[in-house]
Amino acid sequence: MTRYQGFTLLEVIVAVAITASISVGSVQLLHTIIVARDSTEVRSDQMIALQRLNAIVSRDIEQFINRPILDAYGDEQDALLLDDGDYLLELTRTGWRNRPGVEDPRSELQRIAYQLESIDSDACEAARRRLSDWGIEEPEGECLVRYVWSVLDRSYDSEPRSMVVLDQIEELDISLLADTVNSDSDDEVTDSTWYDSWPIVQGSDESVIPQGMRWKMTLPIIGEATRLWTLAHDGEEL
Repeated sequence: MTRYQGFTLLEVIVAVAITASISVGSVQLLHTIIVARDSTEVRSDQMIALQRLNAIVSRDIEQFINRPILDAYGDEQDALLLDDGDYLLELTRTGWRNRPGVEDPRSELQRIAYQLESIDSDACEAARRRLSDWGIEEPEGECLVRYVWSVLDRSYDSEPRSMVVLDQIEELDISLLADTVNSDSDDEVTDSTWYDSWPIVQGSDESVIPQGMRWKMTLPIIGEATRLWTLAHDGEEL
């Protein structure tokens, strides 16, 4: 008589339990890998955005020129404004090239400005779309917007073009390093000071000349970042 041997019920239960444990562990491992990949991609995208911001801001600051403008009310505004007016930073820059062969060339100077805008505002719409692609459906904080005017001396209907240069930012502090020269002394005394706003009020016997600019940023995931630029100009007091 032929006898057939098989698994006992206990052996089957043990095998099923082991298989289930392996499956659960595999799913958890796969989930961890996917989360790590998504986090790495978001961090990489933010680093790319930070590099893009650095390139744009560097061109603006390094091509700064001491040329005041007239605002929409006909009032003169300094070549550089920091936390003074409608924008966090506003300045005049050169380097806006004309197309080759143009018959009626425009000015090669530009007036640009940077401002933090609420992430829920219309100005940050492009930022919200990109953040949604990263899986951030309800972002908080602000985005950094760059504004550009097509003319230096504005009229009442002059409107700037806007571009989001940083999708999400928690904090931004801009400061200006300037040398104060006391002309009443036999030997001119120069004192270097960081200023959080510009222009400043100084004594009649002093001249204050900006030398550099510093941006301190706090970004999601990345954390704090600091960038310094030399402020090139003609040496005249602004």
